[in-house]
Amino acid sequence: MSTTSLQGAGDTAKQKNRQGRNTPTTFSGRWDGVRRTAGRGRSYLSHPNASLHLLAVAGAGLLGFGVLMSVSTTISAGREADVGMWSQIVKEGLFVGVGLPIMYIAARMSVRTMRRLAYPALLFALFTLFAVLIPGIGVMNYDARRWIDLGPVPFQPSEFAKLAVLLWGADLLVRKQQRDTLRTARHVFVPLVPIFALVAALVMAEPDLGTTICLLMILVGLLWTVGLPLRYFTGIVVLLAGAVTFLAVTESYRLERLLTFTDPFKDKEGAGYHTVEGLYALASGGVYGVGLGNGTSKYSWVPNANTDYVFSVIGEELGLIGTIAVLLLFALFAFTGLRIARRSVDPFAKLAAGAATIWISGQAIVNVGYVTALLPVTGIPLPFISAGGTSLIATFTMFGMLFSFARHEPAAIAVAQRHSRCGDVGLLTRLLRMPQPKKYVAPKKAQRKAPARPAPAAAKPTRTRPATARPAVSRPAAASAAGRRQSQQHSNQRRVDPARADQRRTGQRRDNQRRGA
Repeated sequence: MSTTSLQGAGDTAKQKNRQGRNTPTTFSGRWDGVRRTAGRGRSYLSHPNASLHLLAVAGAGLLGFGVLMSVSTTISAGREADVGMWSQIVKEGLFVGVGLPIMYIAARMSVRTMRRLAYPALLFALFTLFAVLIPGIGVMNYDARRWIDLGPVPFQPSEFAKLAVLLWGADLLVRKQQRDTLRTARHVFVPLVPIFALVAALVMAEPDLGTTICLLMILVGLLWTVGLPLRYFTGIVVLLAGAVTFLAVTESYRLERLLTFTDPFKDKEGAGYHTVEGLYALASGGVYGVGLGNGTSKYSWVPNANTDYVFSVIGEELGLIGTIAVLLLFALFAFTGLRIARRSVDPFAKLAAGAATIWISGQAIVNVGYVTALLPVTGIPLPFISAGGTSLIATFTMFGMLFSFARHEPAAIAVAQRHSRCGDVGLLTRLLRMPQPKKYVAPKKAQRKAPARPAPAAAKPTRTRPATARPAVSRPAAASAAGRRQSQQHSNQRRVDPARADQRRTGQRRDNQRRGA
């Protein structure tokens, strides 16, 4: 082939490429690209450790937003609390430093160890909830006694109680499920609902309606995951909604928030002040925001800008893009948590993962809902992002538990065992010194023993007469049967074959003829 023909072919190919680039993409081509992307996503989700990867992305993203917002609001928070300018970021770093090792320990734990800690955790939670109500032990702040002063780190028992009742409730339902006693409503609700009611009553005595709502979310999550029939589930949800409404109208300030929920601008200087300022902060951010740290609403405008209304500060400084990123991270967490619950074989991991996912996701929905005026104000913080010591540590512990449940998925266990046999253990696993997960072994069902039959009563002794020899007496029935058998034998002997009878008669005739001759 000549050089001229090669150059001509090259020019033709370049021209076709230019035409292809200039040709607008058709709808079918775009749809094919979407389908290819979806196919790659499905193939990635089939990876044995996909749950671990997705959970790590969601946790790291939410924690990153929390640290950024802590840095952004530290000056305003220090001014409101009349402390040092960098006090909040120092506390946030301290809590993160305490929470990360706790999350690591929880991720290394086996499911059996978590179940063993359920009842001690519940007893400790009840003890601290009673203790915080005692004057001198519980610290009064914002007209509520919710904290126990432990020096540099205040302890909030209600946050630990959420984690304790989650573990205890999951363990209780698993025990009843293994004993096959969840067939009646009484065994499902007792003692689960009374213990939850006791913990909620102690939390409301502080008072703290937001944490009480979180406890009810955990209860709903447990009942939904265990597979409660729809009629019972609907009834319990309606009952809980009525209880929350009753608690909301018993206090005047809660009733005002509930009445001004539909139109907060009607009383924007009173009961609707929180909602109105949060909406102003979100609106001033626009699409791209004013920049991290450049927001002004956190300075004595938006109340509790570092805790309850941190989402409005995100909207102001990072704009619509920042708020959508936060919502996507929470959606990714919710998807991953439900995926772990669905793929887990261990019933305790299934129940705890489902309830924890509903707890964190529901808490985020309520927080974003009242910041955007879609729900009444309840004071529930945004998980992982709002400032708070005990709340952050409890969230770290819950994430560690989910990491452990993801490691105990059947596919992840099979891959870990195969790598262990081949000596091909990953670098991160070696650095973190993660133990090899073990397969779940269902306990053997105990066979019910039949009730022991009472021993028969001893027979009363009776007088026995000496045996005397009696003469044998022939029985008429036996004799008649013997006679019938003998007569039958004789009749059988008398029966003669017809052919033989003819031969005999023919022989007799011949003999008679010879004699006559």
